[in-house]
Amino acid sequence: MRRTKGPRSNREMSSGNALKWNFAMGLIHGIFFTGGQAFSNPDTIIPVFLSHFTDSKILIGLSSTLLGTLGGIGSVLPQLFVARRLENKSHKKPLLTFAITIRALSWGAVALTTYFFACRSASLTVSFLFFFLIVFTFMGGIAAVSFYDIWGKSLPSQLRGRFFGHRQLWGGVLAIGSGFVAKLILGNSKIVFPLNFVLLFLLTFTFVSLSYVALGSVKEPVEKVYERQLSFKDFLRKAFRIIGEDRNYRWFIIVQILAGGAALSLPFYVLYAREVREIELETVGLLLSAQMLGRVLSNILWAHLSDFVGNKRVIQISTFAGLTVPLIALFTGSQNRTAFLVLFVLVGFFVSGRLIGKTNYLLDTASSKDRPTYISLTATLTFPVSLYPLIGGLIVQHGSYKVLFATTLVFMVAGFLLSARLSEPRKEKSAAEKNQ
Repeated sequence: MRRTKGPRSNREMSSGNALKWNFAMGLIHGIFFTGGQAFSNPDTIIPVFLSHFTDSKILIGLSSTLLGTLGGIGSVLPQLFVARRLENKSHKKPLLTFAITIRALSWGAVALTTYFFACRSASLTVSFLFFFLIVFTFMGGIAAVSFYDIWGKSLPSQLRGRFFGHRQLWGGVLAIGSGFVAKLILGNSKIVFPLNFVLLFLLTFTFVSLSYVALGSVKEPVEKVYERQLSFKDFLRKAFRIIGEDRNYRWFIIVQILAGGAALSLPFYVLYAREVREIELETVGLLLSAQMLGRVLSNILWAHLSDFVGNKRVIQISTFAGLTVPLIALFTGSQNRTAFLVLFVLVGFFVSGRLIGKTNYLLDTASSKDRPTYISLTATLTFPVSLYPLIGGLIVQHGSYKVLFATTLVFMVAGFLLSARLSEPRKEKSAAEKNQ
């Protein structure tokens, strides 16, 4: 058993002022980040942008695999290595600051390369886009362990639902506005391609940069950590022990992998609407706003359920909402714009609930010292979710949209049914404390 080293001083960070400051800065970060990402949404904007250069559904699926709403593949790769390095570090913020700086610059680079190369070379434009998406998501993986660990120790369990809920609530309000701005830009005949997308990427860069200024202002609390750093071999042994001994965590991972099957179809609903149901280009921005509306409306529910009922219920209800999305897509008639607006509202409903439920359930499950391990292990074990958009592209390329939506529905139903096996970690901890 490794010794732990205690905090130098936790008095300041446990004060109400520090909590209020961090809550406010985290809120500002979430609002501007969500609003900014809406301008380059991986389920609407990026697929439409790529459709100017290629008809390949595999390539479009790959873009969502890198930047996906439910988790990009690049963000998974570095997390185990980062967690091992951070496990015995009292201060994790310096690495976070470095990573988010590179992430912000990546969107500036996407805008610049699109401006200079979109009309000259399709291959160069697409190559630069994918390169900077890889950089963005890889740095996201480096930042993720620090990010969630800081919030895990900054906020009490019963406040996290409202924290992440309000981040998404007001971020969603801003993102609805972003969707309308995107609609105006894409529907304006005077802003011709590629300037319309250059402008969208620049807006992403601006908003994301502002959000990271707020995140960099967060005051990191200090908690007990392990005295020494494990070798990578011993760290993996510890990770496997967690999987073997924590039954509830195993079910959590299985449910996340199955419910993450929604990612098979997420980047293709908008293409299905455009190609098969002949929805106009300017309606893409409206669909984006509908998705953000779903996120806004649902966050009131998710925040209450997370803090006062439990995150198991958040996972169950959001997964049920998610399985209605492919159902609507399967039975939507031709050019039924209302049905697609409802579909994207439900996408927002599901995505928001999944994020809050997954994040807070995980933070409730892990002890403070092992939080980096649980965070990185979860990202690694749910790695298949990152590949789903690429698999979805293969299904559409060699099959059909209907086959894709039916496959997604099977995954979602299975995830919903198995979510009943989850226990509520907050209640388990409470019961264990009473028995001590």
